[in-house]
Amino acid sequence: MSSDGLDLKSFKIPLGRVAPLTTFKTRQGDTLSYRLYPAWSEDLVILYHGVGSDSRYMCLLAAALAEAKIATVVTPDFRCHGGSRELSDKISGQQLEIDLEELIVHLKSQRAVSRITLAGHSMGGGFVLRVAVSDIRQQFAKFVAIAPYLPPDFNVHVPGYAGWITFDEQGGFRVNMAELFRTGQEKLSYSAEYVQAVAPPPQLLSRLENLKPAVCIVSGERDEVNQAIRYQEIFAPLKVPVDIVPGLNHLTIVAKPAPYLAKF
Repeated sequence: MSSDGLDLKSFKIPLGRVAPLTTFKTRQGDTLSYRLYPAWSEDLVILYHGVGSDSRYMCLLAAALAEAKIATVVTPDFRCHGGSRELSDKISGQQLEIDLEELIVHLKSQRAVSRITLAGHSMGGGFVLRVAVSDIRQQFAKFVAIAPYLPPDFNVHVPGYAGWITFDEQGGFRVNMAELFRTGQEKLSYSAEYVQAVAPPPQLLSRLENLKPAVCIVSGERDEVNQAIRYQEIFAPLKVPVDIVPGLNHLTIVAKPAPYLAKF
């Protein structure tokens, strides 16, 4: 399988819009990284990336939010991505939530923060939904999941994930990124432990119904990896808003965010 089904050719990262990389030490002693897009606001959006890449490709959405003065935006690199690529991805089920809390502690030591929105794209969107029904959900005012990854049982993804990822027998997966698009900084394999730590739980829908967190879903109408209509079928009965943006696909949804900035 190849990544031909995912439109990488029309998606470019404008390097001049990418904020500098900042690193910090967690109380566990790990080094994690993020990029900061400042705005004249005490509101904060924490915006996570998807599989294979890192925080750089979130720059256009992050910059748009900051320039619109909606919030200061932080785009973290998930552990084992970006500035923390060397860390092991054999992690506990709560490690990524711990990393998120460590990031919040660090950011609050650097600047005034009044309200936090947690957002993410693809794998990052799945993590947003995971946190929305977790024990740490109270730290966030809102959750925005963009083309979110959902476990296979939800039947959201197109067969074969558009050739983008291939699962192995243990529950991990490989990213099928063509050599042409690689820079040497990608993460191309994920352990089963990592997938379990980042994915929403099987009980996601019942927890959303019971907890009623402020969640919204955004997807591109032309998403090659997900069946956008399935988000409406799954979440509309729970009265979770689903915004399907015409003309956009799995990656251009974060490159052309103007139609849904108000969701933040």
